[in-house]
Amino acid sequence: MSGYPSHGTSAGRTKHQSTRRLTVFSILKKTMKAIILAAAKSKKLSPFSDTRPKSMISISGQYILETILRHLQTAGIQEAWIVVNHQKEIIQDYFKYGKSIGLKIEYIEQPEEGGIGQAVSLCEGVVGTDPHFMLVYGDVLKAGNHFEHLLGRFERMQPGALATIAHPLSDGDYGNVYLSHDMQISKILEKPEGTRMSNYILGGSFILGRDCFDFLSRNNLDMVAYYQHLISENKMSASLWEDSWIDISRPWHILAANQMAMKTWNTSVIPDTVSIDPNVNIKGIVHFGENVHICSGTTIVGPCYIGSNVFIGNNSLIRKNSSIGPNCKIGYGTEIKNAVLFGNSTVGRLSFIGDSVLGENVQLGSGSMTVNHDSLGKAIIYQPPGEESVNSNLPKLGAFIGDNSVIGTGHTIAPGAYIAPNTRISDRITISNSTVS
Repeated sequence: MSGYPSHGTSAGRTKHQSTRRLTVFSILKKTMKAIILAAAKSKKLSPFSDTRPKSMISISGQYILETILRHLQTAGIQEAWIVVNHQKEIIQDYFKYGKSIGLKIEYIEQPEEGGIGQAVSLCEGVVGTDPHFMLVYGDVLKAGNHFEHLLGRFERMQPGALATIAHPLSDGDYGNVYLSHDMQISKILEKPEGTRMSNYILGGSFILGRDCFDFLSRNNLDMVAYYQHLISENKMSASLWEDSWIDISRPWHILAANQMAMKTWNTSVIPDTVSIDPNVNIKGIVHFGENVHICSGTTIVGPCYIGSNVFIGNNSLIRKNSSIGPNCKIGYGTEIKNAVLFGNSTVGRLSFIGDSVLGENVQLGSGSMTVNHDSLGKAIIYQPPGEESVNSNLPKLGAFIGDNSVIGTGHTIAPGAYIAPNTRISDRITISNSTVS
């Protein structure tokens, strides 16, 4: 009988320690600051990154950065600092100080594109005496709130540092990450040669200690060297994300991210202000904004997104994985398939827009055709100006049309075509206005 009081005291102490650890972690989440890197201009995402920060590309009706911020807020983070440079006003004007997100947002300007280490070093004063901070890359999207997963693992393990790792979805400029049996990161190979030897890569979010700043100041602002230092000290643990994710670095990744986002939908959203004429056929899950008008004879196959104040003309076909941003007008008899239109654009009647991305304020004349495949079955080659050609490894890929472009009637646009912002192409007229006798 004498053992019972001792056992009860131990159990009570364990419960008290567990409660105390939970309380400390709840405080930690409230005080931990998130640093989001959104300063760089990505040449690889041109023409869309020419006129906006890449984190302000819209995916299924929501900016990449907005999705990240909302996930941080849901996970319990209360304060975020965004490192900005390229087109910084677009970010600052939209989010301001975060009231609409329920998150305190502040900004730090990176005066020049000096790399990740430089961007992080600018935030030393922001982190202050806090023992840890969260580092987030502003161009990586996950199919779900991986910040909750990351913070939960940090709570359980209390490691020196923690990195999200994921499976690579495609070949790219990713470093190999190697793990030990206890989910410690044992090696990062920054630029592997030949066949990939590891099943994991860094997934764009970290929890790091404030010793990071001292290391960077002594080591030429080399962020990779800091990661290698943590690994050598056995202080970097892994948080494995096994769901879908995407690092948006090429224009066609916008299409893939749009598909990924729509796969998470499980119910339709159709506001009362949506006007649907008779003889409209809607199949699958759809998300509509306010004041959408869909004319008679149209078929919409979900999942798809149609933003506020969109007009879709008679007998149109909107196929799955299409995202039509706000204030667009889609002409009679037009087909849109697996395409993203950012908003404020017009597509003339009897057009086909497939596997393509249209920036804001684009005008396409009637009879515009985006050819989205090679008739010989070859993968589509993408050739942006001033760069080497890139094999997309995709059998179907349409056009990428920059903001404020005007393309006249009757054009056939080649697969993988790049059209710069502010392009003007007149109507394709084969008979002139002179008298034909």
